[in-house]
Amino acid sequence: MLFRPADDSHEPARTPYRVRGGDPLGLPSLKEELQTDIAIVGGGITGCSAALHAVEAGAKVVLVEGQSIGWGASSRNAGHLPAATKHEPEEVVRLYGETFGPRIIDASENGPRTIEAIAERYGIECELMFPGIITAAHTAEALDGLKHRVDYWQKRGRPLELLDRPTLASMLGSSFYLGGAIDRRGGSINPLAYVRGLARAALKKGAYLYENTRAQSLYRDGDEWVVRTADGVIRADKVFLCTNAYTDNLWPGLRRTVIPVRTIQFTTKPLSDNLLKTILPGRQPMIDTRRVLISVRIHRDGRLHFGCGPSMWAGSAPTWQSARARLQEIFPQLADVEFDDYWPGWMAFNKADSWQMHALAPGVFAALGCNGRGVALATIYGRDLARHAMGTPATELTLPMTPLDPVGMHAFSGMGAAAIAQWWRMRDAIEMRRLKAKV
Repeated sequence: MLFRPADDSHEPARTPYRVRGGDPLGLPSLKEELQTDIAIVGGGITGCSAALHAVEAGAKVVLVEGQSIGWGASSRNAGHLPAATKHEPEEVVRLYGETFGPRIIDASENGPRTIEAIAERYGIECELMFPGIITAAHTAEALDGLKHRVDYWQKRGRPLELLDRPTLASMLGSSFYLGGAIDRRGGSINPLAYVRGLARAALKKGAYLYENTRAQSLYRDGDEWVVRTADGVIRADKVFLCTNAYTDNLWPGLRRTVIPVRTIQFTTKPLSDNLLKTILPGRQPMIDTRRVLISVRIHRDGRLHFGCGPSMWAGSAPTWQSARARLQEIFPQLADVEFDDYWPGWMAFNKADSWQMHALAPGVFAALGCNGRGVALATIYGRDLARHAMGTPATELTLPMTPLDPVGMHAFSGMGAAAIAQWWRMRDAIEMRRLKAKV
């Protein structure tokens, strides 16, 4: 039996972001009928960005969130802020064409500074840091790929550097990898503080936001769209669906375009001063190039935050022992590191392996498909939904509007994702044995 997004606890995730994430909003649930210009389903970064930018442009906005604001991936992600998509620039152009490809590359590159500008404008305290982001190569082929990336951006005057093995070892506190790269445009964020800040800014501008209010149906009634909840009704000219991996059957066929994949992340107890001097001393977040990649960052309170890939099967509870073994493989000095907590989250994979934006019907739009590197892009694509609703043509947006492209045999897609993840782990394990033989 597989985990499903609906199986998650309704309690907020026990992440390190909670301590400095600001107070929960404590918003009411919807218990009346409202008339509005734009109804938004989903209170993560995409939905809250859309609400803020739409209300700022003069629209009346009502947003409903089935749990609490930021309850999903917006508060559970690794908090990395890269200045790039997960695809290399040439691949982005191949996937999206000569018009939209460069727009996506530019939006991604400027994403961290877009977040910074929004945070400054609305006074959002979200622990923004821009020390760069490190990518560590676990094979010679992966290192060649990083060389190509660095060369591409250096030719365009961007601050990327290739790191040989000794230099990388000094920046990581580990000689485990063959080499790597640092992109000094990137950084890190407290995503829970950020999404709550977006929501509060939208509220101050006049948007109406409701928590613990799940949209149960969506249908056309004359010239209006109607969103029904358990105790309320929203009548709107336009509707945005911003539910990503938690997409259900509210709109026919939309859920079948994404495959929810469950990931697990851990935190340690605060590290000693000696360890903090050796492990990521520059406080850059790090990812590696494995198929089931790991991510590492150090929080301000000294906790080490470690992401270690998918866990799809029910009953496959994460164990600190296995996570610690993977950590110690990279950082042997963490021999006595203590467990703090863990939490699950969901990403939404699709056939494009990236974000997609859909015009589902006149006035109904969706943006989903985030499966990593989503904080900045969720902000940008939420803003684009608002821009489009306020009159910007689809041809001028960052992402193209594409038809729904359902995943074949979707009912079995979770099993397929679990099998693929296991296959990736096997291939990674083979490559890691080769890497260890070279150490």
